[in-house]
Amino acid sequence: MEKGKDGYGVSFDGIPNVYGFGETAEAAKADALAALESFVKVLQLHSMPIPAALQGKYELDFIFDASALLEYIGGTVTQAALAKASGIAPAQLSHYATRRKRPRPEQRSKIVAGLHTIAEELLAVS
Repeated sequence: MEKGKDGYGVSFDGIPNVYGFGETAEAAKADALAALESFVKVLQLHSMPIPAALQGKYELDFIFDASALLEYIGGTVTQAALAKASGIAPAQLSHYATRRKRPRPEQRSKIVAGLHTIAEELLAVS
């Protein structure tokens, strides 16, 4: 899932030409799911092979790019809190959020781990 100027976009690895879009991440997920279901129906209608990943039951994992993730959590987690939890400088997080820079995989892992740390701390509150 990527964040663009007008909303969120979803594409599927290994499934070309099937996309979803929405003003919110949830709307983009719903649109992507509808597009994927339509894609399978069209393949069935034309007796075309269905990709193995879409045969039977399947589960979708929506993976945000760094900019989309930071935008998505922006109303809940501040960049200062994420910087503290992830060990990444606030200025660097700002570069990722505005797409001036893209994080290396190690940095992305730190962002996700920082979010998990914040979530664990919140869950510990009774």
